[in-house]
Amino acid sequence: TRPAAKGFARASAAALQAISPSGEVFSSVGRQSPEGSAQTGQKNTKYNLLTFIPLVLFNQFKYFFNFFFLIIALSQFIEVLRVGFLVTYLFPLLFVLALTMIKEAYDDLARWKRDREVNNAKYRMLNVFGHFEQVTSAQLKVGNIIQVEAGQRIPADLVMLYTTEKNGSVFIKTDQLDGETDWKLRKALVHTQERYANQENIMGSNSCLYCHPPNKDIYKFEGVFYPQAQNRNNRDPLSLENTLWAGTALTVGSILGMVIYTGKDTRVQMNSRNPRSKAGKLDLEVNKMAFVMFLVLGGMAFILIFINGFHFNWYIIFFRFILLLSSIIPISLRVNLDLAKIWYSYLIMKDEKIENTIVRNSSIPEELGRIQYLFSDKTGTLTQNNMEFKRLYTDDVYFDSEEGIEDIRDRVYKECAARQGPMADIAERQMRGGRPMRRQRNSIIRDFITALALCHNVTPVMEEGKKVFQASSPDEIALVKFGETLGMKLLERDTNLITIQNSAGIEEIYDILDVFPFSSETKRMGIILRHVVSGRIIFYLKGAEIIMVNKVSQISQVNLNEACENLAMDGLRTLVITQKLLTEEEYRSFAEDLKKAKASLDDRDAKVDSIVEALENDMDFLGVTGVEDKLQIDVQKTVESLKQAGISIWMLTGDKVETAKCIAISSGLKQSVERFYVMKDLPNDVRQISNKLHHVMDNARNTILVIDGASLEYACNQCEQLFFQAAAKASGVICCRCSPTQKTYIVKRMKEITKKRCAGVGDGGNDVGMIQEADLGIGLEGKEGKQASLAADFSITQFSHLSRLLLWHGRLSYKRSSSLSQFIVHRGLVIAVIQFVFSLIFYSSAIPVYNSWLMLGYCTYYTFLPVFSLVLDEDVDDETALQQPKLYETLQKGRAFSVKTFISWVCQSIYQGSVIMLCGITLFDDSFVNIVIITFSALIAIELLNVITELHKRIWNVYLCLLISFIIYALSIFILHNYFDLSSIDSTFFVKIGIITLVAWLPIHVLKCFIEHLDPSDYSKIRKGKYQIFL
Repeated sequence: TRPAAKGFARASAAALQAISPSGEVFSSVGRQSPEGSAQTGQKNTKYNLLTFIPLVLFNQFKYFFNFFFLIIALSQFIEVLRVGFLVTYLFPLLFVLALTMIKEAYDDLARWKRDREVNNAKYRMLNVFGHFEQVTSAQLKVGNIIQVEAGQRIPADLVMLYTTEKNGSVFIKTDQLDGETDWKLRKALVHTQERYANQENIMGSNSCLYCHPPNKDIYKFEGVFYPQAQNRNNRDPLSLENTLWAGTALTVGSILGMVIYTGKDTRVQMNSRNPRSKAGKLDLEVNKMAFVMFLVLGGMAFILIFINGFHFNWYIIFFRFILLLSSIIPISLRVNLDLAKIWYSYLIMKDEKIENTIVRNSSIPEELGRIQYLFSDKTGTLTQNNMEFKRLYTDDVYFDSEEGIEDIRDRVYKECAARQGPMADIAERQMRGGRPMRRQRNSIIRDFITALALCHNVTPVMEEGKKVFQASSPDEIALVKFGETLGMKLLERDTNLITIQNSAGIEEIYDILDVFPFSSETKRMGIILRHVVSGRIIFYLKGAEIIMVNKVSQISQVNLNEACENLAMDGLRTLVITQKLLTEEEYRSFAEDLKKAKASLDDRDAKVDSIVEALENDMDFLGVTGVEDKLQIDVQKTVESLKQAGISIWMLTGDKVETAKCIAISSGLKQSVERFYVMKDLPNDVRQISNKLHHVMDNARNTILVIDGASLEYACNQCEQLFFQAAAKASGVICCRCSPTQKTYIVKRMKEITKKRCAGVGDGGNDVGMIQEADLGIGLEGKEGKQASLAADFSITQFSHLSRLLLWHGRLSYKRSSSLSQFIVHRGLVIAVIQFVFSLIFYSSAIPVYNSWLMLGYCTYYTFLPVFSLVLDEDVDDETALQQPKLYETLQKGRAFSVKTFISWVCQSIYQGSVIMLCGITLFDDSFVNIVIITFSALIAIELLNVITELHKRIWNVYLCLLISFIIYALSIFILHNYFDLSSIDSTFFVKIGIITLVAWLPIHVLKCFIEHLDPSDYSKIRKGKYQIFL
């Protein structure tokens, strides 16, 4: 333990208090927390030992499917309703519940282990005696002071009191909190940092810390620190830069921090969400089908009762018929579909051609094959988010990064050698009292390049002996690197100083007086610096032209708008750079007002913004930068394939209209035959907006609608229905200057209005809302971090992977599940028809035709492997699916699972079930046992042949499954000899089975082949010549 640590702990044992704005004491540092501030650990489990079984059962039986089978199983405990062995009805239900419980227990156990790992992490805490003692993170309480070393995760929300770093600041990683990979700078409280470093005793100071109650905003924090609790006039404001949120990681040094929020009150816990539950469209269609089949079941039972007559206790007989025909709604359907989804997810993650793809939601892989609208971010999604400086505009001249760089470097060198620091000519003129004059070009360019080296949040750090830049935006790093190519090198930066080396090789040191970080709301970033040598105070401000145009003079506004338009037409991202020279008196007045605003706990942000905006008037326009964001690999090819597949692509971006149009052309979103229709800067006039939207609808076929954020808001407010109808018909849509809220709203309303499946793809935190709102969210792991990836249903590393993910895996998953679900329903319906015909023939008797063991085997070990082999089927190979995107379009409208296909399967089931029983009645020899073995054997054979009929690609795995099923059935005949008459197995036995099988199966197979020959599907046309057609 360092002596300084002991001194600080003793000094602060009863000094600091964490209290709310109302004055309620949360805790006293180093002492037992008061009531209401109990220790809490992380708890993300859904169940405990007492609630596990009740909650799992409730969640299962609230669905019609499972509740129906629960009633069926429970009815077998009533003697008068019993139609078979109790175990044969209970086993399928218990099997499904067991699988569910095992899965839920496994997931919750994994959550419990993660919680235990976090809660048992060891940290050093200062006690009231000034010594460190070891505690777990679960034992931390509000008001404790703990030590965190580099590499450790922050266990609770802290206010940083002290750091071993000399500059009083540290870097933290926030990837587990906000998904961003860039390091963030955090600062210790000035008062505690100085007193701890000087080992002064602050016991008598009775310091206090006030902060708001817990909230979930990770980008905002307001509090006040009073060095002397009695002196309320002397206070230091606390902001986000003084905090360390739980879940972040310290990268350098060691810190002491005071716990202000723990457990569920931490930002990371308040922002955590339960696993999202998205229902696939196929699942909804299967549920509808199950309900229809339930009505059919009731109808069949009613017909049998009607024929038999409504005698005494007819309702008991009716319910017995319901039980006998209950196979019409197969409980195995849910199990098979869930297993199939797991298999699809496994195939996606193991596909080497889309490496590192992660399936985060395994319940909706079929949705990949149903997408009709794709909403895409631009920066980092269509582009690489790898910024490269290309052009700049200053003093009516455009400079190219390659051809004009020598000219710029020469001008900057001359000005740096002649004068000390930026704005020297203006300062000299002001000292002489001269009138404002047009500045020399060299001076403007010098100030411009100096601003690139100073106005940013970039920090140089050493990693493995090399200097690298850390920043929250790749744009800023690109500008700093460009400045270095011109000789303006960023040497060092901390919370107080920025040191650069100018083009003449002279070091320039600047005191950092104030920093105003960039945010999506302000769209600008500012910094106030003092040039140490000259004492000049300079305010630099940069931002988007839509904001900056009002910060400069009217004369400069014309040049600014023209420059931004020209650079944007080249597809470049623009940034406006300005500066302003402040006098000591101006800055002193501003700083006093700012300090008062920051110390406020009520509307602090609004007060601070008001004061800063007042300073931003009459800025000197320096110029505009243009950086290029390169397209991702194979973006144009991917976009073209998706459009050919019938997927309408919308680009939702925060960039300006001209930049977005250039990216749309280069990415292939706009094809040569298509044209842009721009709705920009529209007035809030419903008639004018309506006319433009009607124009889009009339010419939608080859129109790319381009609309900016303001016009989009007017359109949604004035004529929302018309806007989305027109946009849905357009070839594509580009929404510019689009906020994250607007992105989410667009996706939500498109889903609701068009009733079509929508996918959202993005890479940044501003895309999370859109991704989560979409029917299917796809996140890219990019330079903006993993926040979008973690929030998505599917995570990919390149935009180009979408082609294979959708056109191959998505299409195949949907087609396989459609075939699987319909076949399983057919399998249950055909045996229900057999029972129905049997009951009709034998005077509406409510006795089962097949023993319960046979019924159980029919749905499981006799047919499970062949039926499940449908999930191995491929109608075309992956190369063909990617080369022929039209194949995706044919399944987009749900043709693989439709009313037409459902009716065809019902008709097939009725035909085959009727043939099996009627032929069996005709062929059996005065023995009920004979009819059982003949019809059941024929049923098994027909179902195996039906599987072969449905398969497009027959591989050895399928034939192995058929062989195993046949062997199992053959062996069971001898094992279950009580249900089969072995003496009846002779040559005529096989002849009878063959006759029934051919009559029931061959006409159906020939009919399907004939229909396929007359009206072949798209994939059948392509498949010819690749796979042998089975006849």
